Amino acid sequence: ARSLLRVRAVLAGKAEDLAACGLKPGVQIVYPGEAVGRSGDLFLLYGDRGLPSEPPLLQTFSGVPVDTGGVSGSESGAATVKATASQSVNSPQSENSPEPVDWTENLAISAECFEYLRGLPDRSRPAALRLPYYAGHLESADAEVAGDAWAEFAGAAYADVKANRGLYQPARLREWIADPLMSPERLGLYGLLLGLSGDAGDAEFLRERFLDAETGEFRFGAEGLLGGYLLLTGESGLAEVERQFLGAGGRDTMRLALAQSLDFFRTYEPGVIGHGASSRCMRRLAAGSVLRFTAVTSLARWGDWEAFPELQRLAESELGPIRAVSAGSAEGVRGREQRLSGVRPILEFAEQCVRAGGSVEQVERAEQFLRRVRADYPELQKVAEPEFQAPQ
Repeated sequence: ARSLLRVRAVLAGKAEDLAACGLKPGVQIVYPGEAVGRSGDLFLLYGDRGLPSEPPLLQTFSGVPVDTGGVSGSESGAATVKATASQSVNSPQSENSPEPVDWTENLAISAECFEYLRGLPDRSRPAALRLPYYAGHLESADAEVAGDAWAEFAGAAYADVKANRGLYQPARLREWIADPLMSPERLGLYGLLLGLSGDAGDAEFLRERFLDAETGEFRFGAEGLLGGYLLLTGESGLAEVERQFLGAGGRDTMRLALAQSLDFFRTYEPGVIGHGASSRCMRRLAAGSVLRFTAVTSLARWGDWEAFPELQRLAESELGPIRAVSAGSAEGVRGREQRLSGVRPILEFAEQCVRAGGSVEQVERAEQFLRRVRADYPELQKVAEPEFQAPQ
């Protein structure tokens, strides 16, 4: 099958490549495939001058590569075009015919998507200056447009998202967040944007939506709601979250979201939640068995060696009953292994403390702990966990 298309607009590509291939508005091109539709329908085509050395990596519309390389010494550019379609048959190329284009993709698009693509900001502009354009298309009726705009925010640096905090509209964000059909990844983004742009009333709005109204479980995507809430409330909000998430009614999904939020604030917003508050909360998370590995890993990555006495007490409480466990029964073996699994991340934390060079007192205490535990429990020699992240 082949299709004859008329170029409506050329959206990307090097000028010399476009000229050599004869690509400009109004010309007709032959696409080596079937463009299904009626005359007047719009299609987005990606192509390379000559044969590409490798397939282009297409992530978002505005990320289309413009120089993918070529073969036999020819330089290739990715030409992005819009066209109308009708059926035809290719004709043989003459000496004066334009160079061939290797068309790699054909996507039917709407008029709204076409206008979105025509208005894309130049990639040479700083990301903070491009995001306002995408913010206006986050909930576009066209799924391709909405997905591309969301992807730009998802790939943006937090500093660039924060730089546009005055642009986000809390009323619209509350409407989107309240939509029961909102997808989890968008829910998280909108929660963060509301945290950057909202007020005390928005903080309460976010807090009321952490949990699923029917099941009481922490909602998928609500990590962003939690982050937005903490942006608006700081350490006072963290204390409230601790009471809710770390109390008797807390679920593991809540605690994991809290651990992820603490990592975020430690890295990007230490002025909102200080190091002391984040460390104190993460140590409480380390006390539980389910999130111990995650929490201790974060404490080591933060270089919070002052947490070692608390972690050592946790290890001692796990190791104390081991000798009383009957090693002859299957239940005894399982119980011993479960307790040792809770000690392993703490042992690794002690090793990191020695290597990273805490205070003299901290290093001495860690070394004493390591010698004693390894002498009494030789099976703990193999403590390395592949997921454990050393301090950076």
